[in-house]
Formats: sequence, C-alpha cells, structure tokens
Amino acid sequence: MGEGKQSVKKRSPSWALMLSILSPGFGHVYAGDLKKGVWLFFLQVGGLIVFAKLGYLSTAYGIWLFVVFILCLYSYAILSAVRLALSNKTYELKPYNRWYCYLAILALILTFGQTLISSRGSLLGFELYSIPSRSMMPTLQPDDYIAVDTQDLSLKVGDVVVFRYPNNRQTLLTQRIVALGNDRVAIENGQVILNGEPEIVASVDDSFRRNEVSISMAERVVPEGQVFVLGDWRDNSNDSRYWGTFPESDVIGKVTYIWFSKESNRLGKKINL
Repeated sequence: MGEGKQSVKKRSPSWALMLSILSPGFGHVYAGDLKKGVWLFFLQVGGLIVFAKLGYLSTAYGIWLFVVFILCLYSYAILSAVRLALSNKTYELKPYNRWYCYLAILALILTFGQTLISSRGSLLGFELYSIPSRSMMPTLQPDDYIAVDTQDLSLKVGDVVVFRYPNNRQTLLTQRIVALGNDRVAIENGQVILNGEPEIVASVDDSFRRNEVSISMAERVVPEGQVFVLGDWRDNSNDSRYWGTFPESDVIGKVTYIWFSKESNRLGKKINL
C-alpha cells in the first residue's frame, strides 16, 4: 500500500511552468509527456541551427524573426505544460520522474546550451556584439548591437570587421579594412590613397579627420596575408596607423547589421551588405 502511494503524485503547475522556462519541453517531461517534451526541445535546437546555417542570425531581420519564434515556442510550451499538469488530478510516476533524471536533463540542457553559445561563431556562423567606443562613428555608435557573419571571410577593402587586437588578443576591435596584402596605402589631405588612387569606400567626413595624423600618412606596403584597418572617426581611433597590420586569420567576422540600438532610426541598418 505504501509503495502504491509513493508512485501516485499530483503534478504541480508551478513546477511545470518553471521547468518550461528553463527549456521548452522540460515541463512536459515533468508532467508526463516525454514524447512532446523531446519534440519541443529539439524544435528549439533545430530552429536555432536552421536559422544560423541559413545565415539569418547574421541579419537584423533574421534575429528579430528568431526572437519571435522563440517567444512563441516558449509561450506554447509553458501553457501546454501547465495545462497538462492541471489535467492530471492523479498521476502515476514514470521511470523518468525521478530527481536524478531531472538533474541529468538539466545538465544536458546547460551543457548543450553553453556549447552552442560559447562556440556559436565556429558552429553556427554568427556572433553578436555591442559597440563600446566611438572609434567607428558615425557608422557605429556606442551601445549599437551588431550582427557578425563568421562564415563569409572573403575580405575586401571597405568591409567593417571584428578582429583580435594584435597587442592583446583577448580584446576584440571593430574597424574598417582599407588595405589588404601587397597593397600600398597612404593618407593625403585626409583621403585614403590605395595603390596610388583615392579609395572612396574609405572616405570619411572632414569633421572626423581634423588632426594631422588623420590628414597625412606616409605610404606603407601591407605584407601578404595581412590587414590594414582604420576607424571611421580617424581622430578618435586606435588603429593600424599606430600598431601596424594583423593576420587575416585574426578576423572574427564581417559586421552585417545593427540589430538593436537606442536610436530607433538605426535599427536594421546594413553595414557591409
């Protein structure tokens, strides 16, 4: 009789809700629908992978669409799990309704999530960063949130890229490519001169290049396989003029969109496309 009582236990809607918040499907496992729980979990993971591999998560609109997808998925999972828990007035515990099974599921969710988040650049082909400084104004402003494509690394002059700072590889910088391997680059009267010709895509307004260092720079030859970058606010940028070039392999990815900003008119702004 005692054993029978232990195997019948009403499901708590509160627990179903909290577990569903941790991950869609977890609340269903708790409430007794293992099949739907597994289906919802893999729908979340599959959606992330599909969006990422199609390149949508390196665009502003793709990120917004994915957020809507996740909100809808979570809303459905939470409501469905709570309703399932409420409908089970009495519930016979399944083999997976044990505390150690819940711990194993939680560990799996956390490990899987941490792997995807920490390695999203290499596994999923995108990164998301915020801009901390003014060196790329007016193109990028502090607290702009940018999407970065880490799949397409076919670099060209004019690309705005995220890369590892040569003097401290733990630090990431965002600046514009103005010259690549074997190019000759100089600055004359504030205009970038590339291989003897003015480079229009590297031009900036006069108000962003008033200091002498921004108006004139002797010609330099970029070594093969290296990148020369400048900030768009020439007077307020720590860039290749001061510390030289860096390897193409240190480029993390190309900035594609501003997907969030405090200024509504900057939302969805294209950067490299």
